[in-house]
Amino acid sequence: MDKYLLSILGSSVDSFYESDTYPDVGDFSHARYISTAAGGPPLNVGAICAAKGQSVYALDMLGEEDETTPFLLSELKRLHFNTDLVQIAKGVRNGKVLIFLTGDQRTMFVIDPIRPHYEMIEEIQELLNNATYIYSLMHMISRSFASIDPLLQAKKNGARIILDGSSKYDDPSRVKVLYDLADGLFINETSYQRLKENSPGEPKDIILNNGGEFVIVTQGSKGSTLYLKDREIFRPSVPNLEVIDSTGAGDAFAGCFIACLLKQIPYEKALSYATVNGAYACTVLGGLGGLSSFEDLETFAKEHNYEL
Repeated sequence: MDKYLLSILGSSVDSFYESDTYPDVGDFSHARYISTAAGGPPLNVGAICAAKGQSVYALDMLGEEDETTPFLLSELKRLHFNTDLVQIAKGVRNGKVLIFLTGDQRTMFVIDPIRPHYEMIEEIQELLNNATYIYSLMHMISRSFASIDPLLQAKKNGARIILDGSSKYDDPSRVKVLYDLADGLFINETSYQRLKENSPGEPKDIILNNGGEFVIVTQGSKGSTLYLKDREIFRPSVPNLEVIDSTGAGDAFAGCFIACLLKQIPYEKALSYATVNGAYACTVLGGLGGLSSFEDLETFAKEHNYEL
C-alpha cells in the first residue's frame, strides 16, 4: 500500500472575529465577524501535508444532527483528505472555536466536541496498521480510543506515531501514554519542561532510546531544535515577518515536516522547509495559512533571504 498519513481528528468550526480592544476581566469589547473555516490542529496538519502532495486519511466522528457537519465534511474533501472512514453518528456534537483578534493579541474560546470512543471495527484497525505515520494530539488519543491497544498494534505493524506533546503533564498516566506511543514528538519548550519535571529522565533521550525517530522542541520566535538519535539540529525563525495571524503556525510547521518525511527529504532540509512553512502561515489569516506547495516555500524563503 502507498505511504500515507492518518490524522486522528477532532474537527471543529473556527469562527474569526476582529475586536476593538483587548478586554480586561469584567470588561467588554465590540467584535466584527471575519470568516469561518474548518479547523482543529490534526485537521490543519493533515490538510497542510496533503497540500504538499501526500496521501492523507481522516479518522473522525461528526454529529448527524449537528448543522456544521455538511460544512466540515465538504471541507475535508476539498482539502484532499480521504474521508472513507469518517463516521456520522447520532448524539455527537462537533467542536467549535471562537477566535478574537485584537491587533497582535489573540483570544481563543474552545468548545470541545462531545462523542464516544471509536468502535474498533476491522476497517479502522487496518487503516491504523497500514499507515506510514499516525498523527494526533495527546488529548485526542484518550477521546478517541477506550485504550491505546489499537495504536500499539499499529506500531507492531510498522506504523509510526507522531504526537503533539502540548500538555500540563499533571496526570502521570498521560506521561506513560506519551512514552508508550511516541515515535515522533512536536512540543513547545514550556510543555517540554513540564514533561521533564514529571519524567524519570530527559524526555528526548527516553523517546529516542526507545526506538523513537525524532523530537522537535519549538521555541517560538527563536526557532526550533530537532533531536535525533545521533545529532541535534537548530534552525532559527524566518526574520522580518509581517505577521497577520499566527493561528495554526505550529500546525503548518508540523504538517510540512511530516510531508517531508513521507517524501524522504533529509531531516535538516525537512526542518528548514517546516520553519519556512510556519512563517508563511503567519502571513495569512486562519489556521490553514500553511496550505502552500514546496515551490511556494522556496520562493518565500528567497524573498526573506532565508537559506533552505
